[in-house]
Amino acid sequence: MTDTSLKPQPLRGFNDWFASDIKLREFVINTFKSVFEKYGYEPLETPAVEYSQFMLGVSGEEAEKQFYRFKDPGNRDVMLKYEVMTAMCRAVAANFDKVSFPYKRYQIQPVWRAENTQKGRYRQFTQCDADTIGSSSMIADAEFIQMGLEIVDHLGFDKYIARISNRKFLDGLREYLNIPADKFYGICMSVDKLKKIGREGVLQELTKKRGLEGNQANEILKITDTNNYLNLDNYQIIEQLKSTVGTTAIGSESLDELKQIFDYFKLLNISEDLYRFDTSIARGLASYTGPVWEFEVIDGGVGSIAGCGRYDNLIGRYIGDTKQIPATGGSFGIERICDILKDRKMVPDSLSSAKVLVSIFSPELQNESIKLANLLRKDNVNTLLYPIADKLGKQFKYASDKNIPFVAVIGPDEAKNNQVTLKNMSTGEQKTISPADLLAQLA
Repeated sequence: MTDTSLKPQPLRGFNDWFASDIKLREFVINTFKSVFEKYGYEPLETPAVEYSQFMLGVSGEEAEKQFYRFKDPGNRDVMLKYEVMTAMCRAVAANFDKVSFPYKRYQIQPVWRAENTQKGRYRQFTQCDADTIGSSSMIADAEFIQMGLEIVDHLGFDKYIARISNRKFLDGLREYLNIPADKFYGICMSVDKLKKIGREGVLQELTKKRGLEGNQANEILKITDTNNYLNLDNYQIIEQLKSTVGTTAIGSESLDELKQIFDYFKLLNISEDLYRFDTSIARGLASYTGPVWEFEVIDGGVGSIAGCGRYDNLIGRYIGDTKQIPATGGSFGIERICDILKDRKMVPDSLSSAKVLVSIFSPELQNESIKLANLLRKDNVNTLLYPIADKLGKQFKYASDKNIPFVAVIGPDEAKNNQVTLKNMSTGEQKTISPADLLAQLA
């Protein structure tokens, strides 16, 4: 029996999406798809529900607190998909003999996270993910960064940058400071919070929560502080770090990998304003093993819109093999991007399902409007027929509210002369034309 006292609203963190939001999401998704496919990526889909055991120990302890985990009717330990990357790894492992490598795939599906809700963060949202599996070449990482910059540009942003680092760089820093290996992931988690809680907050976390000595924590903050490299270009930062992090084998390897990525950008004349070696980038997922990067929208306080990186050890975990299966890629949150576009008034004007609204001037002329709507639809013009003879002002407002770009009106004069008045809702311009000319303009 329905509880009549329950308000008809969704659970916190979940949303009902109506046409304007759905059309904007489709615009964003189609932007991603077109660029992904231009770079040779192909689509993949995986189930909404996965066995929990496949996801545990992959995303990190903080992430696991956000799992929607439960027992299904068969008493199996399952969970809603937390992220598409790990689901993809499981799918590739399950179909390993059928997949041709290197495998370039994109995946755009809903995921579920029981995290604190705030603007731009939801408990169900659409994750857009792309990865290259089976290549250890830095070309795969560099190409993804190039592709991501192109996507951000196509979405309409003016000022943006890819901030790039390497998990091996932080591991080399740990080794350089003689910090035990079991503290590595904790260091990454703390450094990743630099922009969020500041230097002092990270210092307190490194010493009190991670158990580092004060001099070790201060040295980590010194080397990861981007303010120390403001006057250096990417190659100069690498050179400066060779005397510290670069004295370890893993640290030297990280700097060499970053140089290969920057060489790729230089080869293609990608502006240095679009990418930066950012020593503070760590990324929170436990699975990252190499280069990591974020795409940041600079102006308006937007911040990062994507987290990306290399994870060479994850797929082999599902195969049960010691063989390393290299992989690299990244993830974008579609709803967050949609919120940013709305907040910045960057939503394209042409997102309505209908291109034209055919009004009904009066009950006596409704058949003329019905026939016109049918004519337009036969010519594949998306047409909304207003179903009643309301005041024209009300019909125009309806078209404006729905972002329908044109309104067609057949009044007594138009009906007498076999014509249609077409109003452009953006400019307010009106012109009276023949049905044939109307079809030509709206086709």
